[in-house]
Amino acid sequence: MRFLLALTVCGGAAFVVASAQVARAAEPAAACTSSVGPGIAPPTSPPSGTPGFHAAWYGQSGYPTLCPGERSTATVAYYNSGSFGWVRGRMGEMAFLGTSDPSPGQDQPSQLGGHGGGISPDTGWPSNNRVAAQPADYVGPGQVAWFQFTILAPSAPGTYLLYIRPLIEGATWMEDYGVYWQVTVKQADSVGSIAVAPATAASVEVGASRAYTAAVGGSGCVDLAFIDDASYPATSDGGGLADVDANGRADLSTAAAFTLVNGAFNGTSYVHCVAPLADQTVTFVMSSTTPNATVRPVVFRDANNNNALDVGATFVPTEPWGLGGTVRFIPPEATTGAHTVTVFAVSTAEHYFTDAGATATYRYDTNDTFQRSGVTIGITQFEQLISRGDTLAVSYQAEQINPSAFNITLDLGRDAPTVDATVDSWDGGPTQEDVGLRIAEPATNADAIAYSIQRASTFSVGPTCDPGAAYGEITLRVIASGSNATTYVDRDLAVGAYCYRVGATDPVSGTVAFGYSQRVVINNPPLPVAPPRALDARVTTSAGALALLDTGDVIKIAFGKEMRSPAGGQMRVQDIDGTIADIRCLPAEQACTLNSAAETLGGVAYPANTVLTITMRTDAPVVAAGGNAGLQLNVTVTSGSFADIAGNTWDVAGSDDVVLGAPD
Repeated sequence: MRFLLALTVCGGAAFVVASAQVARAAEPAAACTSSVGPGIAPPTSPPSGTPGFHAAWYGQSGYPTLCPGERSTATVAYYNSGSFGWVRGRMGEMAFLGTSDPSPGQDQPSQLGGHGGGISPDTGWPSNNRVAAQPADYVGPGQVAWFQFTILAPSAPGTYLLYIRPLIEGATWMEDYGVYWQVTVKQADSVGSIAVAPATAASVEVGASRAYTAAVGGSGCVDLAFIDDASYPATSDGGGLADVDANGRADLSTAAAFTLVNGAFNGTSYVHCVAPLADQTVTFVMSSTTPNATVRPVVFRDANNNNALDVGATFVPTEPWGLGGTVRFIPPEATTGAHTVTVFAVSTAEHYFTDAGATATYRYDTNDTFQRSGVTIGITQFEQLISRGDTLAVSYQAEQINPSAFNITLDLGRDAPTVDATVDSWDGGPTQEDVGLRIAEPATNADAIAYSIQRASTFSVGPTCDPGAAYGEITLRVIASGSNATTYVDRDLAVGAYCYRVGATDPVSGTVAFGYSQRVVINNPPLPVAPPRALDARVTTSAGALALLDTGDVIKIAFGKEMRSPAGGQMRVQDIDGTIADIRCLPAEQACTLNSAAETLGGVAYPANTVLTITMRTDAPVVAAGGNAGLQLNVTVTSGSFADIAGNTWDVAGSDDVVLGAPD
C-alpha cells in the first residue's frame, strides 16, 4: 500500500549569471506537457468497527504532471472504519481533510491551494487549512467517502509538499496515514533549463552504454559531468544538488565515463566546453565499469570557467543546467545453478535484484516460484518482502523460459525501528505537553512500509517500557523512500506517564517486530516551554588576525538541549565598536555542524548534538559598520535562529554565555 501522491510540475525559468569568458547564448523555450498516471487501488481489508470516529485510507487518483499555474483535481478515498457515521453540515460529526504535519503543518495554510484572502491561492477549498469536505450527506460505518480538491501548480522551481489528514470538525482528528501530495515544479519537461533526453531511469549491464542528447541552444559551449543519483534532490523539499563539503559547488561523480561526445571518443568523467552541433544539440554516450554505480549525466554552462557546477544557498545551481535520466550499471546476469545471495539493490519495477558482491544480477517474473523460509508466497508478496541485506537461496535458470526458484532465508525488510521519545513543546505552545517520536528504521528495511505507532499509559517507575503494557494504535506513518527516519508528534497529552512502540506488520505472517521508546512523563502541571540556552560560547581557533573574528576562525557554542540541524540558521553579532554582522550557515558562507558524539568544551563534557561548530569560510557579512573595520573580539551574539529538536528557537537573552572571546 502506498501513500505518496506525487504531482510533477514542469515549466520554464530564467537564470541570470555574470558574464564570463565562455560565450553565452539564450536558452530556448522548452515545451511543457501535462499528463495523469494510473490510480492506486484500495487495500483489500481495511480495519472496521473501531469504536468512535475513525478513517482508513482507501485509494487515490493518479499522479498528475502539471505545468506552472495549471490546476489539477485530486481525489483520495477514506473508508469509515469507526462506529459513528459522518454527517454533512453537523458540527462535531462532519468529516474534512485538514492540512497536517510536517508540511505545511497541522491547521496551517498551504501555497498549493486554499480559500484565498491573501493567505493561500483560491482553489475552492472550504478554508485555507481544510482541503476538502465530505461530498455525501451521510457516510456510515463501512462506507467510503471520495474527497476531491483542486491544487494550483506554483510557478517557482522546487518541490512542494501537502500533507493531509482526516478529521471530524469540532470533535477529533482521525488516523494519520502519512498521505501527502508532492508537487515538483521543474524547468519545462526536464530538470534544469537545458533539456537532456532521455529523462527516464534505466538499468544496463556493466560495460554497456546509454546515449543522450542535450538541447543546449545558442553558440556557447557546455560542460558534461556526472552526479550520483542519491545526490539529487539534495534537500527534503526536493531541490538542488548535493554539496557535502559546502564549497558552493555540486558534488560530481567519477563512477562513469563519457565514451563518445558528439561522435568523438572521450573516455573521461568530466568534459569541458563542448561546442553544440549545427542543430544546437550535444550528443554523448556514457558507460561504466563499476557494478551498482548509479549516476546521472549533468550538462551545464560553466559561466565562470571553474570546471565546476556552482550552487547557491538552497543548493540549486546558479548556472544553466540539465539532468539526464538515471542509469544503474548492474552486474552481468547470474549463471544457471544454485546460489546463496545477499541482496544489494532491488528494482521491483524492472523485476531484478543484485548481489552484495556486485558479481551478478538475478531477474524474476511470474513464471518463477517464490518462498520465504520454505513457505510458498506469490510474486507480489515477494516484492513486498525483498530488500537490501536479505539472504536468498536461489536456483537460477538464465534461460527465461525455464522457471527459477527464490527462497528468502533471512528477511531483514521489516525489522524493528529505533524509537526515541522526548517531552517538549513540539507545537509552539507555552507548555511541555507534547511527545516527539524520532523513528529510525534499519537501512535494510523495505521502502514505503506503514509503521504502526502505538501508545500506552504506564504506572511503572523505571525508564524502560514494558512490552506487555496495553498499547493502542494512534496512527500509521510511512517513511518516505530515500530516507530512513521520520518524526511523529503526539500533541497535547494529559498529565501522566507514557510508553510508545513502533513496528510494521509482516505481510506473510502478520507478526510485528516492535521498537520501544523510553518511558516519558508529562508533569503535573506541565512544565513551561524551555527554549535552548547557550552554556558556553567561544572562539577556539583563530586563523586570521588575532584581534578579529574573520575567515578561518572556528566558533563553538554548547547548548543545554539537543539541537536540530543548523543548516540555514544564523546569528547576529555585534562588537564593542558597533560593527554588526550576520554569521549564516549557508553553502557559500559558513560551515556549521553539530557534534555526532560527546564533546568536551571548557572542561565540560556535552552529549551529541549539543555543541555547534561554526567554521568561518568567509568574513561575516556586515549589516552596520562600526568605528573600525571588521568584527573586533570580543563579539556578542544579539540574536539567533538555531533551534532545538522540537523547533524551539535559541533563547539568546536567557543564555549563560553569548560572548565569543579570543581563543583559550
